[in-house]
Amino acid sequence: MRTVFPPAVARLLPRLPYARWCVHVLLMLVIAASIGLSVVMERASSGIRNSVGPLLEQVRDGDGHGVQQAIHADGEAAEKNALGITRLVHLFDLLALLSSGFLLYHVRARYRVEQQLAHQAGHDPLTGLAHRRSFEARLRGLPATPHAVVLGTIDRFARIVGGLGHSFGDHMIVGLMKRIGQAAEGSGGEVYRLDGANFAILYQWPRDSAEFEAAVSALRDEVNLPYSWQGHEIFTSLSLGAASYPLHGRDPEALLRNADAALQLARRAGGDTLVHYSEEINAQAAQRIATEAALRHAVERGELELHYQPQQALDDDALVGVEALLRWRRDGKLVAPDQFIPLAEESGLIVPIGNWVLEAACRQLQAWQRQGVAVPVAVNISPRQFAAPGFLSHLEALLASSGVDPKLLELEITEGVMMEDAESAIALLRQLRALGLGLAIDDFGTGYSSLAYLSRFPIDKLKIDQSFVRNMASVGEQRAIVQATIGLGHSLGLSVIAEGVETHEQRSLLCAWRCDQLQGYCYSRPLPAAAATRFLQDSYQQHAA
Repeated sequence: MRTVFPPAVARLLPRLPYARWCVHVLLMLVIAASIGLSVVMERASSGIRNSVGPLLEQVRDGDGHGVQQAIHADGEAAEKNALGITRLVHLFDLLALLSSGFLLYHVRARYRVEQQLAHQAGHDPLTGLAHRRSFEARLRGLPATPHAVVLGTIDRFARIVGGLGHSFGDHMIVGLMKRIGQAAEGSGGEVYRLDGANFAILYQWPRDSAEFEAAVSALRDEVNLPYSWQGHEIFTSLSLGAASYPLHGRDPEALLRNADAALQLARRAGGDTLVHYSEEINAQAAQRIATEAALRHAVERGELELHYQPQQALDDDALVGVEALLRWRRDGKLVAPDQFIPLAEESGLIVPIGNWVLEAACRQLQAWQRQGVAVPVAVNISPRQFAAPGFLSHLEALLASSGVDPKLLELEITEGVMMEDAESAIALLRQLRALGLGLAIDDFGTGYSSLAYLSRFPIDKLKIDQSFVRNMASVGEQRAIVQATIGLGHSLGLSVIAEGVETHEQRSLLCAWRCDQLQGYCYSRPLPAAAATRFLQDSYQQHAA
């Protein structure tokens, strides 16, 4: 991987070879001047010796006039030699001064480069925060006093980047990490960026102290403030996992492993929460590993089955379709969907399981077609399944082999999946639409789709998430969201269905707001295949009568 240097370092690096050559040349000149000075002084010394001999002879002979002339001539020669020596000494001093200056420049430039490289080696280039290796080194040097280690991640960051682009993602990371750093450092914490939207904070207080609770509260309050960029206002939250040093580990590996286990639990809980590590979390992790192993064999053992929840039209109370819901019967007992579907999604098992669901739904459609009670069947498509390379070809082959009318198969896809790569999603949706399949946005209102993209999605239906339906009778904001979604869907020529409808009051409100369809216990709970068949037959008979 190519190393990218900061601009200041990049400007200094090309100069260093020239600085070294200048120093070398000046040192050679100093040596030459020193040799020249030695030669001149040697010649002067030799001249003095040569002139002293004749002078002594003249003195012994009593030639006073000759002595005077000799002394005068020797004085002139000595003066010339002294002047030459003085000039060489000055040249020597000048060259030594220049050499010292260039050497000092070279040393200082090298020091600056080394300082910049040392900073880069220990810090994240995007945010300027210390990175994972620095964090691990810091943990190795901790004293024995209690500290709290917090790992965190920005919730729904991938969805936000998918909707607004990677350039926005970089700006958001820089801005949020700055706010996280200010909030944490204001409470005595040290912030490190690990990777992506993940970070770590080291607090000097025990995890169960009031100071720690106040620090985390201040951190979450800061991040919950909206992030604004080029007219966009994004609301974010944090998933946090905390472990205690030295209680939960004295080495970085154990501390990070345990804090990460707590973080993953916070993410699975839906985010915007802090989970404290405990040994029970490791026990749960072991249980998840065992569950994953059993889930891998569930298809071949015939333990998976589909239940079908009927959907009702609100204008004439007619049965208009069913949603196929996955169930796992393990050791004769049904496993709750929230105990294995997220695990299947995380492990990648959701792709083969999702393919099995499509195949089972088509087999059931074939059976209902033969009995004359066929209705559209909605099937949830997971994010991984939607993004799998063979998804489209598998559907094409399945429709061809089963002979099922494509209009009777509806795919429900969450808006978050579509927004992760909107352009690619639009292209794939158009191909699915060309097959004759029905398309619906599931859990609408929980993602970050923009109206511009929503109008481009080739879809037929919006499905209002049950979290808005549940309290819409008592919570004004949720009531407004439901009404706005119904109006938006109709303005785009889409039908709208509300899921999770459990009370007659909720049903009455949806009728008053002209919602098209409902799904929920108010109409029917999910039914096994045999019971669903009877429900369809009874509904057809009642509607015919």
